[in-house]
Amino acid sequence: MKRKSIFWVVLTVFLIGVLITGASAARIYLDIDSPGFEKFPLAIADFRQQAGETAPTDLSLWFPNEVGRYLAMTDYFQIKNRRAFLEPAAVSATDPFRIEYPDWTTIGVDYLVKGVFTLRGTVLAAEIRIFDTIKAQEVTRKTYQGALEGKTVLAKAMANDILSVLTGTSGLFDTKMTFTQKTPQGSEIYTVSFDASTAVKLTSEYALVVAPHWSPDGRYLSYTSYRSGTQAIYIKDMQQKITRRVTPYPGMNLAGPWSPDGRRMLLTLSKDGNEEIYSLEIATGNLTRITRHFGIDVSPAWSPDGKQIAFVSNRSGSPQVYVTNEDGSGTRRITDEGNYNTSPVWSPRGDRIAYESRTGGGFQIFTVNTQGEDVQAVTSAGKGAHEKPAWSPDGRYLAVISRQGGRHRVMVLPVNGSNARKVYETDRKCNGLTWSR
Repeated sequence: MKRKSIFWVVLTVFLIGVLITGASAARIYLDIDSPGFEKFPLAIADFRQQAGETAPTDLSLWFPNEVGRYLAMTDYFQIKNRRAFLEPAAVSATDPFRIEYPDWTTIGVDYLVKGVFTLRGTVLAAEIRIFDTIKAQEVTRKTYQGALEGKTVLAKAMANDILSVLTGTSGLFDTKMTFTQKTPQGSEIYTVSFDASTAVKLTSEYALVVAPHWSPDGRYLSYTSYRSGTQAIYIKDMQQKITRRVTPYPGMNLAGPWSPDGRRMLLTLSKDGNEEIYSLEIATGNLTRITRHFGIDVSPAWSPDGKQIAFVSNRSGSPQVYVTNEDGSGTRRITDEGNYNTSPVWSPRGDRIAYESRTGGGFQIFTVNTQGEDVQAVTSAGKGAHEKPAWSPDGRYLAVISRQGGRHRVMVLPVNGSNARKVYETDRKCNGLTWSR
C-alpha cells in the first residue's frame, strides 16, 4: 500500500466512525474485571453488500471473520460459529438490520453484530450495529470509510469500537512488544505487534544490545549497547534516525524506563564504585542518585504517577523487590516469598507489581500488591520457564518471554488467568521485554 493511501485510510476511519447512540457511549455492558469472569457469547453475522462493484475478496465473509479474529485475541469473547446460526438469510433480505431475536438467544448469543458495506471503485464504506439480544435492543452503530486495499484497518477499527462500547476499554490491536534477540554479533532490538502480524528489527548495532525502553510518546528508543567496545546508554530518535550516546561513565551503564512525563530516565550505574540507581534528566543531562546502599541496586521501574520506583536489591542477602520514593526516601521491601525475585514492572493501574521469581529449576511470573501482600502466580512450571514480565498499556495483560524445548516465545497472558497466546517464536534467545503503544 502506498504511504498516501495508508494515511488516508487511517484518517477517514478516525474521522467518520462517529455515530454512537446517546447513553450507550458511557455505559459499560460487560465487566471484564469481574472475579467470576467468563467469556461473553458474541455473534457476528455475515455482512451484506448494499451497492457497488464486486470485491476481489468475499467481503461479506471476510469482515466478520477478520473482526472476530481480532476480538478473539482479547480472550473476552466466545465468538459463535456461523454454522450454529438459526436466523434465515431471508430475514434481512430487505432490511439488513432486521433481527429475529429468539433465533439468537436460543443459541446462547448475548450480543450480536450486523454489518453492511458498499464498494465504489476503490472506496470501501461500511456500517456496523451492535445489538443486545437479551433486551432485544440496539446498543450502538458506527460507520467507516477507507480504501479497499486498507480493509484490514477498517476491520481493526470495528473490533476496537466493539470492544470499547461493550467493555469500556480501548483495544490493544495497535500496541507493540519490544525485546532483544540474539544475533551472531551479539543481539538486536525487535518489535512485534499485539496481533502477531508484523515483527520488525529496529537496530543494527552489530554488538550486544540490552534493556530497550520507549519514550512515552513513542519517538525515542533507549537501550544499552556495546557498539563502542564498552557498555554505554544510547537514545535513538526513530523519526530522524539519529542515535546519540548519553552516558560517558565507566563500568555498568544499564538503561531503564522513561518517566511517565517523558522528562527523565532511570539508569543503573556503577560509576561511584557500586551498582546504584540514578535519574537522568533528558533535556539537561543532569544526573540524580536515588539509591545509596552497599548492596547491589538494579532493575528500576516507575510507578504510573512517577512518584515511586520499584527496584531489585540484594541488601537483604538475596535479590528481592523493593519500593522507594522518587527521591530515595521511604524504601521498603515488598517480596518475602522466594530467594531470588527480580525484573519488577509496575502495573499502569498502579495497584500491582509483576516480577519473576526463581522456583525450582527456572523462573515464573508473579504479581504482588504495592503493600507486599496478596502474591498471585501468573505462570506455572508445567509450560516452561517464564521471564521478563511486561504490562499491557491497559494493565489487563502481561507479556512474558517463555523458554521451553530450545524455543523462545513472546506470550500474552490475560491477568485474570485465561489462556496464553503466542505472538512471536524463535530458536534464538530473547530478553528485555517491554510493551507500549
